Amino acid sequence: MTQEQKDLFIKDYFSHHGLFNEHNGIRLVDVDDGCGVVEADLKQQAMNPRGSAHGGLIFSLIDVATGVASRSGGRLTVTQDASVYFLRPGWQSEKLIARGRVVREGGTTGLCEAEVTTAEGVLVAKGTVSVFYLRDSAD
Repeated sequence: MTQEQKDLFIKDYFSHHGLFNEHNGIRLVDVDDGCGVVEADLKQQAMNPRGSAHGGLIFSLIDVATGVASRSGGRLTVTQDASVYFLRPGWQSEKLIARGRVVREGGTTGLCEAEVTTAEGVLVAKGTVSVFYLRDSAD
């Protein structure tokens, strides 16, 4: 994907998906063929009562990163199923980063995976997401 294609993808993506991501502090920082990278700052509103990143934020990072990855080829998708493995608390870092990638793209469904790490590279969670490819925006 060229830089111009990446810039257009990011602009288009946030024109459709920006409100949820903005509300939760999730930023799309990179996209490439079959890959997506998003991040969120670990501010107080992102934390659970125990002082680590809220599981919902971690799940959302995985969902958005894999959604970006699955849409990078130009097809519209929705999440069909997802599993997240929380491996350690997300804390003692300024942000979390999720890197999603397409494992397999089929005719109507696809499989993606993502890892969430701290800014320092500590693995926090892994997730697998199955996506359903829509025929058009009316599906």
